[in-house]
This record gives sequence, structure tokens and C-alpha cells, in this order.
Amino acid sequence: MRDTIDFGIDLGTTNSAIAVVEDGESVVIKNIHGSDTTPSAVWMPKAGTVHVGLNAKNHVEKDPDNAVAEFKQEMGLADARRTFARAGVSLTPQELSAEVLKSLRADAAHKYQGVAPDAAVITVPAAFALNQNKATSQAAALAGFSPDCPLVQEPTAAAFAYGFQDHGDRAYWMVFDFGGGTFDAAVVSKRDGDLRVLNHAGDSYLGGKLIDWALVERVLAPAVGRELGRRDFRRDNPAWRAAFAALKAAAEEAKINLSRLERVDITVELIGENREVEIFEYGLTRGELDAVAAPFYTRAVNLCRTALEEASLRPDDIDRLLLVGGITLSPGLRERLADPRHGMGIPLETRIDPTTVVARGAALFASTVRRPRSALPTAAPGAFTAELAYEPSVTTTTATVAGRLSGPSPVEWTGYSVTLSNPEGRPPFHSGRIPLGANGAFVAEVDLDPQRTSRFTVELTDATGTPRPLTPDTVSITHRDVEFGGARLQHSLGIQLADRAFAPLVRKGTTLPTRVREVFHTSSALLRAEDDAVLRIPIVQGEHDRADRNRQVGMLEIRPRDVRIDLPPGTEVEVTFEVDTSSLVAVVADVPLVQTQFEAEIDLDDVRTPDADALRAALDEAEERLASLRGTAASGDSPDARRRLDRLEEEDALTTVREQVRAASVDAGAAVTAEERLRDLYAELDDIEAAAELPVLVGELRRLLDEASALVDAAGTAADRRELTDLRERTRDAAAAEDAAAVRRLTERAGTLLLELERRGPDWPVKLFHALREAVPPSRQVDSLVGEGMRAIAAGDRHGLDGVNQRLIRLLPRDAQDRIIGLVKQ
Repeated sequence: MRDTIDFGIDLGTTNSAIAVVEDGESVVIKNIHGSDTTPSAVWMPKAGTVHVGLNAKNHVEKDPDNAVAEFKQEMGLADARRTFARAGVSLTPQELSAEVLKSLRADAAHKYQGVAPDAAVITVPAAFALNQNKATSQAAALAGFSPDCPLVQEPTAAAFAYGFQDHGDRAYWMVFDFGGGTFDAAVVSKRDGDLRVLNHAGDSYLGGKLIDWALVERVLAPAVGRELGRRDFRRDNPAWRAAFAALKAAAEEAKINLSRLERVDITVELIGENREVEIFEYGLTRGELDAVAAPFYTRAVNLCRTALEEASLRPDDIDRLLLVGGITLSPGLRERLADPRHGMGIPLETRIDPTTVVARGAALFASTVRRPRSALPTAAPGAFTAELAYEPSVTTTTATVAGRLSGPSPVEWTGYSVTLSNPEGRPPFHSGRIPLGANGAFVAEVDLDPQRTSRFTVELTDATGTPRPLTPDTVSITHRDVEFGGARLQHSLGIQLADRAFAPLVRKGTTLPTRVREVFHTSSALLRAEDDAVLRIPIVQGEHDRADRNRQVGMLEIRPRDVRIDLPPGTEVEVTFEVDTSSLVAVVADVPLVQTQFEAEIDLDDVRTPDADALRAALDEAEERLASLRGTAASGDSPDARRRLDRLEEEDALTTVREQVRAASVDAGAAVTAEERLRDLYAELDDIEAAAELPVLVGELRRLLDEASALVDAAGTAADRRELTDLRERTRDAAAAEDAAAVRRLTERAGTLLLELERRGPDWPVKLFHALREAVPPSRQVDSLVGEGMRAIAAGDRHGLDGVNQRLIRLLPRDAQDRIIGLVKQ
């Protein structure tokens, strides 16, 4: 009986694998075909018949109406389904993934005489969103695994595989995980037996699948159109669905073969418009593949550099680049990665098969996790039960085992004892009798075999020396040189404020589990008389300052029926986030004024496929913004803007977005890829715009400081001089750092200082009058007040002018009123 989970599964976009730990070593379980990996494909030729793996993958091309693959990126979409025509059913991505997991589970059962594992650690991309993680857990439950199976991030699992194999003391590694559908880069530290993921950068929609489709859309499909004269030959044309499925399969196979060949000949049978079969032939070279793949490789390298920069490290600090995922077998990618200019210039590590390293690492992680309580055996009637406490994996050769026993009825524990023994130990271990305390508890020290798993039997004897049945009655502890330093949160989590700013509560990189509380204030009132009123607090996941450039993952709602009294603007709301080790989140809001708590509606079950028309509109806007920025950056004085624009062009981001938007109407995976790409593109365009306008912003800030300096010299206080000096120093630093956001904040401070200095001057009411005259919307009442103010100025009537100013302020929008009134009252 296993005490730890031991089984690890890499649930991949293209291929999946399962591994198990035996005697401290991770072993891949082969499938029925003798292969280490199983294609993530499902074929249903008729009702009640399900094929998973190689046979199913072969039918994706031959029988696209009844066979599917590459559904991982659709995980968590409430409306995503794949239909099997002959079976008359449609399955969600979770149900399809469950079929793959069932197949892997059956392979494990075959290896272990029909006993299927009831729990496994399942890997997810580090860049997965909350709804995708939840969908993975649902798939595991549907496959028959325990509902509380842990999730571990793929780069973390890969680091485990290398970390437990390498016995060096200190190192920095970078995991380069380029899979079939996702990319992850992780910076890993190994120090004195502690393996820790320091930072991560990734893309849930960057993988070999995109390269396959780029080969189809940029090379093969145009050749088909030319050579076979096919009209309107596009991926989004339903008439050519089968043809594009065949081309996609051919592109994937050619890409794999080009890892060892310089050229491959592609031959595909394509069904024509009149159902005739036409033969398409094409000679694809490795050079053509590398040219198509180059922008995707560039994006992956840029993400690696981002991960290093955020960890305050350089490529020279990294000892090895761990290659993970089938794409890393490409010679073109390996050559680029080895190049310090275009790649990383870090020595490549390829000792472990990149297609199975994640599954191996997941199994090693699983061997450090005790089986879930729901998977433990139930005690027989009349048996004693033990609640045992111990670490299943340690870095010392002695370990502590504690326990507390309970019986089928109240027990007088005097005279009861336990013994722990490991007859297979080197040398064999026997604890001797350990008396139980009055509450049935005990503590024991056990000796472990170095670099092995030590299995101990726990035997209970009563006061007469009679053995009594005990559940559970085994303890397994593995000695290793390395222990895991804890899971890290890979996306910041927080809320969207009223001004669309993102307020992160839990920062990226926080060690999990974690619990964070922060106080916010409402921006508007909640009146019980307004039945349809609601305070909404969006829950957001991402790293951008603008909340709408991040992913909204839930909504906290407070309605009048939830409170006993009206809530005025500025009411305190305490928001608490709790995140577990699998990155699953719970959010609670507390309103102290009414002593009421509200659970956030993190409705992960209603994330839907993006609308194709909306994506096209967003693409049009992005293209317009990019075209405008090209001109601005070329004529402007911002090296940072030009550098960012060049990086965007190197990644050829717009071409990829166009292809995915075109396919969005026929492919849910393409739709979510397009949405994510557009979100990233918009955020990057925001940054380029900010960088392009930086020289103008800095110029405006310095002009304000010069104006303030003249007033400070004339009548400033010591505090004014200190504030001005601090502003000048911070302006110099912000300009040198090309930090547009900091420049904007400093501009606000400089404006406040300037207005405060002017407010003290004798001509302040006149300056305020002219400012209000420009700010207040025109009307007859405003015209009358302006005339009255001009007369007061001419007559030197300060009291009368103050009255005019007060009435003009009341004609401003409410937020502007508050700012002006606050300034006047200072």
C-alpha cells in the first residue's frame, strides 16, 4: 500500500505521459503500444466506443468529424465542445482530457496487476489561468482520480526531474519548456538541498501547434492554392475543413522529421470541391521551417529574458538551460538558444528526454506528497485507526513520525504500545516498543537509508501483548539530497478599482499557500431603496497596471439586499484572498460598517469563447494604433519606444494575431489564443505609447518645476524648497529610467506644489477664476457668472470674486469639485 501519491501525469496539448516513483527513481509507464507518450487525441467511431492515443490521432486527419486533438487550450471554456457525428455526442475539453487521463490510468493499472492509481499529481502550464486550473482538476475527477489531486506547474516538475538527479550543491538553472501548446520559462535556484523556483514568465498560447498552423497558412496552403487552383482556400472556410486537417497533420509530422533531416517530402491526399482526390506534394526544408518558426522562437527567448530581468539575474548567472518539450529537439531552436545575441548563450542541458521530463518530475513531486485523505483505505469494523504525521520526503537520514490512535470505542491506552520496523533497511530498523500516552499519541525517531525510500510497518499491541489491527499501518519516507522550496504564484491577483487601475493583493512569486487582506473604499453609494443597485468589484489576474489589460477571473458583488443600511461613498471594504498550493483561489469581502461578509463570485464556470466579430474589431483597432505608433516612434525622440516596437516586429505579433482571428470562427482554441494575443498586444502598445510620449511628459514636468522654482525663490518656505529639490531628483531618476508612470505621478506632485504656491499669492482668486472659466461647461448661467467675475476683477472686489468662484466650482462635475474644494481649503 502506497503512503504517498507517487504517480505523476504530464497532461499535454499534443502528447501526455505518466510516470511513477519506485525506490526513489522516476520511471515512465509505457502505453499499450510500448511508447513513453500517448497522443492527446480522442476518436469515437460509434456510440459507446472510445479510442485514445495513436489510433485516435491517425483518425484526426482521416475522420475529422469523429476524431479530435489539441483541446487543452480550450480547457475552462464553458461553451467549448467537440462533436462526434457518428456517436451523436459532444464532449467538453474537460471530458476529452478525462478520456486521456483514463487511458494513462489504465496503462498504470496494467503495470500493477489491474490496480489503478486513485491519485496523481497532474501538471499544468505555469501560465494557466484560474479557470484552466480548475478545469484540469475537474478532468482528473471525471477520470476516476481523487477529487483533491494536487496540480503542479510544468516547469517546476521539470526542475524536480533534474534537481533530484543532479547532486551538486549550488546552481542556477533556467527551464525552457516549449510544448505543443504552451511555453514556460522558469528561473530555478538550487542551494544547499533547497530547490526553489525564483521567477517565471510564460505564454499559455505559444507552442508547437502555432508553428504547425503557421507552416500551413504561410507555406503549404498558398502552395495548394497555386498548384491545385483551389479558390478561397482558407482555414476559416468550412468547405476546406478536411483539407486543412490533413495539411496540419502533415505539417506536424514534417516538423518532427526535420529535427533529424534537412528536407522532407510532403505528400497529402486532398479532397476537392467535387469530392475528387487530388495529390499535393511539397518539399519542405529545415530552412523554411526555421524561417516560419523564428518569430515564435524570438517570443520564447524574450520571455526568458524577462524572467531573468525580474529575478535580477543575467544569462551569465545561469549554469544550464534545461530543455523541455518536443519543440526543443529542433536543431534550429537549439542553435538560436546557444547564440548569446539572438538566444540565451547558456549551456544547454538535454540529459533527460524532453518529451517525458515533466511526467518524471511530476512523479518525483508526487513522492513527496501524502495520498489525499479521500484516497486512504477505510478501517475495517472494530479496527483501530491512526492519524499519522510525518514528512514523506526529507534531506536527513533520521525522521520523526508522530501519531494519534483512536479505537472503535473509548480506549484506556495504558499498556498499549506501537513499534515501527523496516526489515528491508540497510541495516534493518526496529524501534522497540513505544508506549502510548493517555490520549493515544506517540512520537518516534526512525533511521532512513540514504537515497532510498524506507518503508516502515506500524504494529499496535494492547496491554496483553496481543497485536491489534490498525489502519493505516505503514509509513514510507524517502531520503533525498533536495527538497522543494514551495510553490509560487505565477500571476498577481487583485481587484479592479473604479479608475480601471489594477490593485494587486497577492503578488506574482508569492510562496503558496498564502492569505492576504487589504482595505479599500467604495467609490459610490449603495442605497437600499434602489433594488437594482449593485457594487461590483472585479477580481483580476495579471501584471499590467491597467486592469482591463489583465484577465478578469471573477466578480465580487454587494447588493442592497445584502446590507441592513445604506452604504455611503467611501465605505470600507476589507478584501481577503486565500490561494492554495494548486493556485485555486477563494475571495471574501467584509464590510465592517454592517458587520457582513460576502464571498466573491469567482465564476470560473462561465468563461466563454471570445466572439469572432469582436476579435476582428479589436484587431482592426490594434492595427490602426500600431500603424500610428510606427510613425510616432520613427519621428520621436524615445529610444525605448523604438526598442519596444522593434521587439514587437521581431515577434511578428500582428501576423500571428491575424491568423488566429481569421480562424476564430471555426476553432475555439484559435479564438482564445487570439484574445490572449490581443490583450498582450494592447498592453504592449500602451507601453510603446507611454515611451513615445515620455520626452513630452518630461518636458512638461520640467516646465512646471521651473515655474514652481520662481515662486519658491520669491516667497517659498523651507518645506517648499525641500519638496522642490526632491521633485527635481526624482524627475532626473524617472527620466533616466524611462519610467512614464513615475513621470506622470511626479507631474501631479509638481502641479499640486505649483498650485499651493500660487494659492498663497495675492492674485490667486484671479488665476482660479480664469482656470474655472475654461473648465466649466458653457451655459447662460456660466456666461452671467463670467461677466460678474470680470466686473469684480476690474473693481478689485476680492470678496465678490471669491463668491463667483464658489458658484463656478458647483457647476463642475462632482469629482472635479472635490479636487478644487480640497485645494481651496488647504
